Amino acid sequence: MDSRLIAVSNQILRGTVDNRLRASWRIVIAVGLTLAGALGGALLVQQVTIPDLFVPLVAHLGAVLAVLATAGLLARYIDHRRFSAYGFSLSLSWGIEAVVGATIGIGLVGLAFGLAHQRGTVTTVGTFSTGTADTLLTGLGVVLIGWIFVGLWEETLFRGLFFKNAAEGLAVRELSPTTAAFGAWLSSSLVYGFLHGPLGSNPEGTSLLYALVMTSVMGGLFGLAYLLSNELALPIGMHVGINFGEQNLFFGPPEGVAPAIVRTEHAVSGARLEFQSLDPLVIVPVLICGYLLVAAWAYLRDGRLSIIRDTVVNESYLGK
Repeated sequence: MDSRLIAVSNQILRGTVDNRLRASWRIVIAVGLTLAGALGGALLVQQVTIPDLFVPLVAHLGAVLAVLATAGLLARYIDHRRFSAYGFSLSLSWGIEAVVGATIGIGLVGLAFGLAHQRGTVTTVGTFSTGTADTLLTGLGVVLIGWIFVGLWEETLFRGLFFKNAAEGLAVRELSPTTAAFGAWLSSSLVYGFLHGPLGSNPEGTSLLYALVMTSVMGGLFGLAYLLSNELALPIGMHVGINFGEQNLFFGPPEGVAPAIVRTEHAVSGARLEFQSLDPLVIVPVLICGYLLVAAWAYLRDGRLSIIRDTVVNESYLGK
């Protein structure tokens, strides 16, 4: 009885190709520990007195520490891979790629701002607002650090940990690298998008389903950047650029503690605007442009477009 129970337990918990935990369990651990850290950071800011401008920064710091600790734990004891294999091959080129990603992200939000104005769906209600910061420059510096924290922890979780383990789990089921990559890309994008529902990432007056679907499409953009590079620099940069461009450059909320170069509202409803929830005639072509820009950059960088095989499989565990 005991031996059969052990055999069943091993079948549930362990993979068929190696003795590691199944990829699905590794993903559950990564998501659970990281979100616990994010929740801890949110609870911490409720217990201490800090200026409102610094609240998001402190809250997201908890998630950053949690995801890095989780990645280290998984790499050493569960995934059995180098920490850098998640996408942290830090170098000068890695930093340049992050800057390129941020530039693409800000450019996409700027393009959306221009198209929305052309369609008459956006009204500018303020410019060069400092919010609660002493100066505009100081405030922008604080929020930029906060957005770097957001991009770092979310991309490490959903691309570095989730994507890589999902792709590896699908690959051991004898799927082709392309099929495994597509499955990991799709699943990580959908989970990324739909977890933003309970996190409140949709403005008033916008269909929750529409907001979550478009957030998933945006997650797919970050996933494509990871798939074509096997590094987190480009998706982290784009994530930071989109958030900063949206909240503090082009679509700052009508009122807020954070500084904004331009504060806007919906021309009809007066509601706040968010990048991924814009009119589909605006956001769909902008996101298509984003996909094309990522592919173009990958082609310029590598001279070809192809899936980075290391993103899909850990060959040392497939006997190849």
